Amino acid sequence: MVAIVFDAEKCIRCGACVAACPARVFVQGKDAAPDVVRKALCIACGHCVAVCPVDAVQHSAFPEGMVVPLDSNLAPSEEQTLALLRSRRSVRVFQDKPVSREELEKLLAAVRVAPTGHNLQDVQFIVVQDKELLAEIPKVVVKYFLGVAKQIRNPLMRSLYRLVLTKSAIDGIAQMLPDFDAIKQRYDEGQDPILRGANCLILAHSTRTVNFPETNAALALHNAALMAHSMNIGSFFAGYVVGACKRNRKIPDLLGIPSDHDVYAGLAVGHPDVTYQKWIQRRTPEVVWR
Repeated sequence: MVAIVFDAEKCIRCGACVAACPARVFVQGKDAAPDVVRKALCIACGHCVAVCPVDAVQHSAFPEGMVVPLDSNLAPSEEQTLALLRSRRSVRVFQDKPVSREELEKLLAAVRVAPTGHNLQDVQFIVVQDKELLAEIPKVVVKYFLGVAKQIRNPLMRSLYRLVLTKSAIDGIAQMLPDFDAIKQRYDEGQDPILRGANCLILAHSTRTVNFPETNAALALHNAALMAHSMNIGSFFAGYVVGACKRNRKIPDLLGIPSDHDVYAGLAVGHPDVTYQKWIQRRTPEVVWR
């Protein structure tokens, strides 16, 4: 269990830590330092430590070196943030140039600060750079989706699918059949329609029993994608790989992912061989204001 101590001499009784705590671990009387009353509920999110203006909170989950002052001068403006978001595009054309270990560690630093449900920080990652594995993964994915296409086109198998999938799910797969055919054609022509020649693949995996694993994994790799863009490194979300991993253990087993884990997100990474000169306005989102 965590230990939380308030330095009564430093504490200025501002109440910020009490207000910021999502688990309501603290209570505070008038003109008094906060008291810890629900320590067992602490999720070690660090809000209390991060919000304190005078370093009066000591938390056992955050020893020396884990609490770092913010430099507001480094924070991007809203215009800069929007420019980053607008200019980031999925890149599927890559140079034959490896992403360095140093560059990948910067992407993982961005992954590390992504939020997770209940602050469990339970997402794990595997970084695939081995050329043989990067060649084998598309082969497995193509074979898997060709099998799915064959089954969906078979009336008997399609009726069996209805026992385990909803009609909308089956219809969604059926709509993808032309894509599966195109993937097969490109693969037969010697192309890589899955990883598109990216020389690195990052997969995010987690236990099946944790809360919101898909959201946690997607947030983590979206952080990595934005960080990559800021470093002039291209990326795209490897949905076909994740889809194959959901119903087939061959890729997880190939990569040594634990049997009680599922793959929830994937990001293909490489140095781009194209440079986008414009950003494209997207459709106005449908929003209901209440």
